[in-house]
Amino acid sequence: MDSRRFRPNIVIETDASREGFVEQQIIGKVLAIGKARIVISEPCARCTFTALAQGDLAFEPAVLQTIARHGEGGFGALCQIIEPGKIGLGDQVTLKEA
Repeated sequence: MDSRRFRPNIVIETDASREGFVEQQIIGKVLAIGKARIVISEPCARCTFTALAQGDLAFEPAVLQTIARHGEGGFGALCQIIEPGKIGLGDQVTLKEA
């Protein structure tokens, strides 16, 4: 899916060995990105807006259907900053226990 549909603040590429909606598997964990530390606090519930046409993205009802079927209505995660700091494109992301 094109990430622009979801208006993310941060997009993290995971390795191919992780399956499913990875963000739902790490709720409660801390991500270290650049100098920042954030806790993954809860899944992000999605509405029909994600399927609507936006800019050069066409109406795509399969987007919401896929989220409902595989993500129990959630795609992405809400986070809380626990240590502010600069992050940049290409920064290493490390997963830690809370």
